[in-house]
Amino acid sequence: MNTNDTQSSDRFQQLFEQLNDAVVEFALVDDEPIVRDVNCTFVTIFGYDAEEAIGEPLNELIVPSSEQAEAENFDQRTADGESNAAVVRRATVDGNRTFVYRGVAYAEDCGFAIYSDITEEMQRERYLDVLQRVVRHNLRNDLNIVLGVADTILERTDDSQITAAATTIKQTAEGLARLSEEAKIVDSVLGEQTTVEPTPLRPIVKTVLTEYQQQFETATISVNLPADLSVAADKRLYTLLRSLVDNALVHNDAPTPKVNIRVTTAASEVQLEVLDNGPGIPDAEQAIVLGAAEITPLNHGSGLGLWLVKWITDSYGAEVEIETSDSGSLVRVRLDRTDSPPS
Repeated sequence: MNTNDTQSSDRFQQLFEQLNDAVVEFALVDDEPIVRDVNCTFVTIFGYDAEEAIGEPLNELIVPSSEQAEAENFDQRTADGESNAAVVRRATVDGNRTFVYRGVAYAEDCGFAIYSDITEEMQRERYLDVLQRVVRHNLRNDLNIVLGVADTILERTDDSQITAAATTIKQTAEGLARLSEEAKIVDSVLGEQTTVEPTPLRPIVKTVLTEYQQQFETATISVNLPADLSVAADKRLYTLLRSLVDNALVHNDAPTPKVNIRVTTAASEVQLEVLDNGPGIPDAEQAIVLGAAEITPLNHGSGLGLWLVKWITDSYGAEVEIETSDSGSLVRVRLDRTDSPPS
């Protein structure tokens, strides 16, 4: 072995040993993985040192009986020269745990199995999912009761102080209900896989326009939109635009709320803009959403609508900008222009 080969081998061995993931080098014997070497993390997680593991069938060491069929399928793919990637359960010194498993074949009938422990992350996701569902369900039901009681008070009293108190209760409950609904939308939308493709703008704008004209009858909503224009997006573009228009109207305290949906184009870019005549988006909230300021318990923004716009825009690889003046706000989303999809 020459000097370069020796140095490469040493570097690989150092990487092999220092990885925080458990790694096994194996050889396929009659399509069964037999351990050739293990790294230190494998020893810590699975409890077998190199002397115990080398020469033994890998599946017998770490695969629970209920997962044997799955493991054998992975072995066959490795024997066919294919790689593997999956979330699996494996037996460790701390009981069965969940891993991201990646199997990589090399040379002939040899390969590496890499195990990244994600047990805590999976448990945390499940706990948060249960928490979100319970909180949203209970919050929605309790807020319906609060809103019903507030309406009853308003219908039955002529006392100005009681009316003012009941109005505050109702407005606060409506705000919480809106926030709960936004959280539900965020959960469903961000859980979807992003598949960016040519997406026509006009049908989405028309749908949002019709929806909010019916919901806000006293508002003036106008549109400036070129025909037959498509952008790199997906169906979540409807949610993005809906969030922008909703934010422009719900928080608008003008006697006649006005919103203009405006689209301008360049050779490779489309600027989707929503302008309003409301009080403006506070600088502090802009800084948080756009990433210029840290999120703290006392500094986190007032709602989820703009966050949703930012998250969807980021998933497209696009940009969002916010401008505020005495006359209102402008939120601009820069999207890649595409050819129209085939009809």
